[in-house]
Amino acid sequence: MRHAAETRPAIGRPQNDGLLDFGPYDPPSDMKRTSNWLLAAVLAGLAVYLVLFFASPLAELQAKTATAWRRFYLFLFVLQPELLLEAWFGQPPQFSLADRLPVLGIAGLVLGWAGVLGRLFLAALHADRHLTRLDRFVFSLAAGLNLLSTWTLAAGLAGRLDRLGALGWPGLATLGAVGWVCARRCKASSRALYPAVRLTAGQCPTPPHDDGPLSTRWLWLAVPFAVTIVLGGMLPPIEFDVREYHLEAPKEFFQQGHIGFVPHNLYANMALGTEMWSLLAMIVAGDWWLGALAGKTIIAAMAPLGALALWAAGRRLFSNSAGVVAAVVYLSTGWIVQVSSLGMVEGASALYLLLAVYALLLDRPSPDPLPKRAGGSVPLLLLAGYCAGAAVSAKYPGLLFVALPLTIGLLAFHVRRTGRVAWKPVGAFLLACFAGCGLWFGKNWVLSGNPTYPLAYHVFGGKTWTADKNAMWNQVHRPHDFSARALGRDLARVVLASDWLGPLGMPLALLALVRREHRRLAAVLAGYFIFIILAWWLTALRIDRYWSPGLALVALLAGVGAGWDRSRVWRRSLVALLLLASLYNFVVAVAGPGGYNRFFVPYARLRNAPERVDAWCRYFNAHAADGRVLLVGQAEVFDFEMPVLYNTWLDDSIFERLVENRAPEEVRDAFQREGITHVFVHWGEIARYRRTGYGRWDFVRPEVFDRLVKAGVLEPLPDLPNHLGRGYRVRSGGKVGQAPRA
Repeated sequence: MRHAAETRPAIGRPQNDGLLDFGPYDPPSDMKRTSNWLLAAVLAGLAVYLVLFFASPLAELQAKTATAWRRFYLFLFVLQPELLLEAWFGQPPQFSLADRLPVLGIAGLVLGWAGVLGRLFLAALHADRHLTRLDRFVFSLAAGLNLLSTWTLAAGLAGRLDRLGALGWPGLATLGAVGWVCARRCKASSRALYPAVRLTAGQCPTPPHDDGPLSTRWLWLAVPFAVTIVLGGMLPPIEFDVREYHLEAPKEFFQQGHIGFVPHNLYANMALGTEMWSLLAMIVAGDWWLGALAGKTIIAAMAPLGALALWAAGRRLFSNSAGVVAAVVYLSTGWIVQVSSLGMVEGASALYLLLAVYALLLDRPSPDPLPKRAGGSVPLLLLAGYCAGAAVSAKYPGLLFVALPLTIGLLAFHVRRTGRVAWKPVGAFLLACFAGCGLWFGKNWVLSGNPTYPLAYHVFGGKTWTADKNAMWNQVHRPHDFSARALGRDLARVVLASDWLGPLGMPLALLALVRREHRRLAAVLAGYFIFIILAWWLTALRIDRYWSPGLALVALLAGVGAGWDRSRVWRRSLVALLLLASLYNFVVAVAGPGGYNRFFVPYARLRNAPERVDAWCRYFNAHAADGRVLLVGQAEVFDFEMPVLYNTWLDDSIFERLVENRAPEEVRDAFQREGITHVFVHWGEIARYRRTGYGRWDFVRPEVFDRLVKAGVLEPLPDLPNHLGRGYRVRSGGKVGQAPRA
């Protein structure tokens, strides 16, 4: 029988027979000290960077307020805490957390179910034996959530978005699988045999002794950000995209009882892996509002889960200190706080990107006496591929940012290692990747004729999509300025000036290349981040949020860079820098300029709060509960509580279809057939669309509505002060005049 030390998987950085060959391992030693002049140069460089960082303007706030905001201005909130308290509790102040308990309960139920499913998944793959307890926790939750997402999609396509179809049968199947595994384990234990499938791993790797600059207890710096993100996740949505489709699409699927092609909202036909958690939560709650908040909370939880994944990866690949710093830097970064608490999906994309990379870096032959079907690199390759597929299901850019580069990297590694293309490991990776996201492409292929709808129009075409729409889409979403000046300006945003960057991520990541014992692995991670930035700059809409999933790689590099020196001066300097950065980042996270922060205001007040719900939306919620509203130019429709008809900027205009070239009697009959009792046109949004090139709005003009009023089809509602929209009531009787002209 082998000694335990001989059978335990290797710890620390991957060995030379792993996924990547990083050269000989040179363990850190307290005997190695950096020269004083290099330490002084590094500290001076950090000081210069921080001065430039805090002096940089906040472009988003300047655009909103026409005031010269600079980062260091945010420290004023520390000197005026009453401003924060007023924002957190509202004015007049109110405190409520009890109404959050149902949201937390539903989110916790979905997360718990996902954890059990993911644990079964790891056991079925035999990947659990390669993972620590922390690894298994993170991978189980992440994989289980994607399994639940895929199941919810399948149930929706089958028209079974009811509690029995979406919850009952799969819940019983989960309990049955757990019972079967437990029975197998007990049976195997009674025979003193190694269980083929198990829920716990007896021989799991443990992190090495760490003599880095920070111990595990410094993880407490991340706790306030985790709490802030979860509190923000439970708040009603304010972001345009979230109210247009991240929560609106599952709301519509829930109300209609199935998932199908959505002709009026092109975004609802894309991959919506994370949005399925909201749909599942709506089914659990039996209510779209409560379920949406629970789903938004689950999306927010991806950020703390990502921090745990960084801690796990850092301590396995580098050192415990590297994992601690990576987790704190990542979770405190303003971009991660914002996208996670506001309900956007980049936090989930970052998590799956990181886990796919981590699983590949852990991939190596194991000396453990497992059956052949579980040996070699197959379990971790399958796990990495499934996480890559989950990143694609969260958002289409996962194809470019995750699946493609990791596939190419896997091919290149095996060609370098064996001199030939190893199709089996690459095939296993791609098969698992397809399992993680393939149903989304199959659904779109069947429903729209284009697996990547609305992308790749010239290859696949697509239902309701035209060459004109495709040209407008490309005009808006593709970059057009490839000059050296544009490159320099955008790269400056990435490394310094992007509004919600943290002050330590980039400079500490650069220091990772200084550490000799980890330089090659750090170079690979840095190269991957550079690829993401170049892909973003060359092909995507140049919004900083789009490259924010790459911040997980930056944080991991920052963890490595934090341990570049072992001197007492550096350790004390690092602690001071982390405290300063955490203070600034916390102000960004909880202050109004950094996001939405009504953490303790009751839901009853927030649901129709004027600060987030349009005045006309509130009017129709109060006065048109039994009717149906046709919205023109308004696509933020989540908060409308009555039935609505709307279309996004590039979908066919419903108003134009019902009105153009029709006599007044025909227009009124068309409105009545659709059940339309009110019409609302948002001239402010239409002006913004015209200014930015979003769609064609030639038909929608004030004179068209004036003619409908004169013809007796529409009756104007009283104007709301300080609003760029106009509401109308559809008249049910009386004579009508001439047809409105386009």
